[in-house]
Amino acid sequence: MGIVLSVALGGAVGSVLRFLLSKMIQTRAGIEFPVGTFLVNLAGAFLIGLAFAYLVERMTVSPEVRALLITGLLGGLTTFSTFSYESYSLLMDGELVKFLLYVLGTNALGIFMTLFGYNLGRFL
Repeated sequence: MGIVLSVALGGAVGSVLRFLLSKMIQTRAGIEFPVGTFLVNLAGAFLIGLAFAYLVERMTVSPEVRALLITGLLGGLTTFSTFSYESYSLLMDGELVKFLLYVLGTNALGIFMTLFGYNLGRFL
């Protein structure tokens, strides 16, 4: 199976998992705060760190398996996991300015782009 197909398959499964888990958690929590997405994002951040450390650094897995599980499944589960790992890498590499720009920029601009897209969508 090629890398692109591995990412696609893992992404499809991860996206469905994100939808089902977030909805289930949110329903059970019964509060206005987006606890489902919050917890899935945190779980994804944990799982990408675990998967990278175990599958890439401790075991030797093929690029297709890595693409399926890390990029596809966990990327589909939550892009927050990738963001968290990349932020962690910048911090561990001593790239404090890049870390701050990435974290603050992603959050601030991400919220702005959501607002921009929402408002644009209201007028189309």
